[in-house]
Order: sequence, then C-alpha cells, then structure tokens
Amino acid sequence: MKLMMKSVMPLSMGVWWYATAYAIFLAPLPFLAEELKALGRECHFSLAATVLVIWGLTSFIPGMIKNNDGFFGFIYLFSLISAYKWYIEPFTTRQVWLTTGIGLGFFLLYTCASITLSLLGHDMGIYITGAWKLPVVMVGFGMFLLFDRVTFHNRFINRIAQSAFAIYLITDYTASEKLLWIKLFNLQNLYQQPLAILQILGILLTIYAVCILIDFARQALFAFTIDRRRRHWFDLLWKRSISFKA
Repeated sequence: MKLMMKSVMPLSMGVWWYATAYAIFLAPLPFLAEELKALGRECHFSLAATVLVIWGLTSFIPGMIKNNDGFFGFIYLFSLISAYKWYIEPFTTRQVWLTTGIGLGFFLLYTCASITLSLLGHDMGIYITGAWKLPVVMVGFGMFLLFDRVTFHNRFINRIAQSAFAIYLITDYTASEKLLWIKLFNLQNLYQQPLAILQILGILLTIYAVCILIDFARQALFAFTIDRRRRHWFDLLWKRSISFKA
C-alpha cells in the first residue's frame, strides 16, 4: 500500500532515485549553466580542479568522503563536462582510449586487491566501482566520446533504444524487483549449477525482451490516447489556471 501511494507521485516520492535526481537537476540547469559561464575560463577550471580533488582523487582512498547524493552528483559531473566542452580542445581518439584504459586499469587493480585481501582474511571491500567515483567517470566519459565519433544508423536498434528508459523504470521498481529476483528468478539458486552464466544471461535477455514488448504496447496505447493531441490537455489546464487567477 505504501508503494502504491508513492507511485502516484513517483518523482516527488523518490520511487526511482535516478529519475528523481535528474528531474531535480534539470530544474536549476539553465541558471547553473549561466553561472558557470559567468565564472569565466580560469575560475571554472579552478572549480573543476577543486571538485576533482574533493570527490575525485579522494575516491581512491577507502573510507574517505563520498558523493552519495544523486542530484548533487549531476551538478558535479556537469561542472566537469561543461569545462571540457567550453574551454578544452576535443580529445584525440588516442587520448580518449587512454582515459578509458586508465579508468579500467584502476577497476582491475582495486578488484584484484580486494580479492587478495579477502583471501587473506581481510574482507575490506575496497572496490572502486561506486557511483560518481573518478574511474567510473573516466570510463563513462571516454565511452561517450568514443560513441559520439561513430556514425551508425539502424532503425531496429533505434526503435529498441527508445524503450531503454522504460526498461529501467520497470526493472528498478520495488514490486518488479521482488517479483523478478525473489519469486521468479532467484539467481542464488543458479550459482552452483552448470552453465550458470549462460542461464543468467538468458534470463536477463528474456526480461529485457519482455520489457520492450510492454513498452511497445504502452507506446501504441499512448499514440491513440495521450499523444493523439499532444499538449492539448496541458493547454486546457493552462487556460483554466489563467482564467481562475483572473
């Protein structure tokens, strides 16, 4: 019942942390962009260097301060990415691969260190794959730059890509998670079975395909209802609100 009440206003109630954080970030984004431009090149670089030290370099040290707020994480990333887009010459392909490779190298280094310490009886868990950590930012940034340089068009892939956000909403919903990973597919029961990786991969692909079909049905329904006269309901509500104030 509590989940149903929260689902009436999912963004305000934080049903999906990513969607909520991103929506909050978009609200002050125009003002944030103007303020960063007003800082100028030198001050913007100083700001980027400061946040990189506070939340970037310290992310390599286990137990140090972390950026756990999704909304503030978007501001952190925007301050870095905007500095690159506005003031820095585009990276060469070699530089992009180097950035991505260094990030992946730190992943492997910390993962191997965590496994080694665990085998020695020290389960410290110093993995560095958490959200907003610098290696994650480096790999993500590098991947976006690489794909941005590739020209590729495929109607089938583009059609499926339209449902990516819907798949996230479906699979990250609390009720769906319980249904999928507790009632239908308890992956812990598969770990010791032969070909467990292939079975898990098959389950994930099946869930992905079913979610796509659900979103296709949603798109068809919206095409005949809400999207049939796009903005009509909003325009009516806006006119009513204006006449009410008058």
